[in-house]
Amino acid sequence: MSRVRLCALAAVPLLACVSGAAEPFDGAPGVATAGQTGVGFAGSGIAQAGNSGVAGSPPIGSAGTQNALGGTASVAGAGPGQAGNVAVAGNTSAGGMGGTKSVEACSFPAWMAGKAYAKGDKVMYMGKAFVANDANPGYDPLISTFFWSAYSCEPVSMGGSGSGGSGGTGQVINNGDCVLNKLLPNGETTYHSMFIPPWQGHQEKALYNYSALCTALKGFGQFANSGNAEADKREVAAFFAHVAKETAFLEQTDESGQSSTSGDFHGRGAIQLTGQANYQAAGDYLQKNLVSNPGMVSTDAVTNWQTALWFWVVHNNPGTAGTKNCHQAIQAGDFAQTTRIINGGIECPGSQSAQARADYYKANCGLLGVSPGNNLVC
Repeated sequence: MSRVRLCALAAVPLLACVSGAAEPFDGAPGVATAGQTGVGFAGSGIAQAGNSGVAGSPPIGSAGTQNALGGTASVAGAGPGQAGNVAVAGNTSAGGMGGTKSVEACSFPAWMAGKAYAKGDKVMYMGKAFVANDANPGYDPLISTFFWSAYSCEPVSMGGSGSGGSGGTGQVINNGDCVLNKLLPNGETTYHSMFIPPWQGHQEKALYNYSALCTALKGFGQFANSGNAEADKREVAAFFAHVAKETAFLEQTDESGQSSTSGDFHGRGAIQLTGQANYQAAGDYLQKNLVSNPGMVSTDAVTNWQTALWFWVVHNNPGTAGTKNCHQAIQAGDFAQTTRIINGGIECPGSQSAQARADYYKANCGLLGVSPGNNLVC
């Protein structure tokens, strides 16, 4: 299996900071066998005074009675006398005795750059909640602290360990509101089906888990979120096509022959972020010190996806003609330009590797039921 390595530094703007695995394409991927992430079930129980019971979503008819006493907030449980109702993770049940107070769940829309916000609007950004202090044209909540303040709310967790819940990791993740779920016909199952390679013994690395991707997406609201379903599905198909190429279908976390623990800036993660300049820029955007700890990109699942999404929707490659941002290019229907931005200095014009990327993209479009359009090979 041959691999192509790209080391783009600031002084060589034409090359994007990625290294990929060049593999022949052999037809559309099949259906993945990987299962979906489990969710903890809510059981019967009473949330004690002063405690907050956080539970996962039970199936219909399995939720037990869960009472809130003396001002206690009961999260994701059925109210008193409502045994058998569906308890939905992230929703708050007032639970109703002795002055119970509802707890607002952290399930607000993802912040979007350039979108106009009114005073009082609440958003999720980088896994945290913010409220607009005043109207603004989409300023960054972490930077424009005059216009935004941190907002206190109840984290939405999978299962958790609170009263009435069982299982789960306790990590603040909610796949239920993942932007991908409305674009992938079968959610996580479709995601895995985009990474079936034309060779035997395929094993995805845990770094590329779907839940971490959904968490990372909360900080990049512009990704596949234009409101045009066809354009958004094409963006998902394009992003995953490049991820498949860069990671050998999710089997590779680090550039071939490199260790995640090394302190250099070799290709790492879903888009194989490469070069100190890009580690610095991505880290500054994410407020993570990736220069001092580059291994985070290939060992921390959320950071991995965040850096890939940063490269896709934020990073501009000034060495390419035309659109310099992958997100903008694919929203305009130009898949070939996304290849130029990522690895154009090596793969364009018309290399076998560029053709493979286009083939993966077309296969993904087939899974999502959209036409790939024109301008496929750079």
